Amino acid sequence: MMKYFLCLWACLTVAAIHAGDFDDPGWISGWSFSPLQIDTGFIQSRKLVDETTDTFLSLGVFTLQQKSAVLSVGMLANLLQNNYGLQIAALFLGTATDNNYGISFGVDNYCKRCYGIQLGILNHSWGGKEIKKETEFFQFCGANIADTVYLGVVNVADKFQIGLFNIGQNGATLQIGLLNYNPKSYIPWMPLINFDMGK
Repeated sequence: MMKYFLCLWACLTVAAIHAGDFDDPGWISGWSFSPLQIDTGFIQSRKLVDETTDTFLSLGVFTLQQKSAVLSVGMLANLLQNNYGLQIAALFLGTATDNNYGISFGVDNYCKRCYGIQLGILNHSWGGKEIKKETEFFQFCGANIADTVYLGVVNVADKFQIGLFNIGQNGATLQIGLLNYNPKSYIPWMPLINFDMGK
């Protein structure tokens, strides 16, 4: 039974991850705003309104892919271009957002530009060389990978970190944890506390 469940979960996951182009039409087309979006997440074109529509409440039966929402809930994955409020992936996967202005909550949270908060086991936020990394704001929980304030078990970032293991990729300003690595410190590996010494 567990094998069937895992196969079904894998199929749903692969079928659902088609984020990037938010242009799938819905049963109702041509609206710029809708108070409600319902997305089955299985088959393209099986949603209430177009993916290009801005929404207030978006619900995904399995996965959700939408241009923007204030409150969005997807059971497996929640994919938004713009999160303006609360973005939740209730089971298994997580959230993916181009611009996060609110709170993203899931197992794995990814966003290109995070001006809000990410809560989850794995939080990461960057989009390559063309996006400035100083836009990341706050991440909390398991493993946090980005740029400003991080509280978690593993933190991979550049500013202030509190956690068990902290890794400052480009030299974190201040690290407090069981083991801290800071390449710009005179002693890169330090227990308890480490900081940028201008090496």
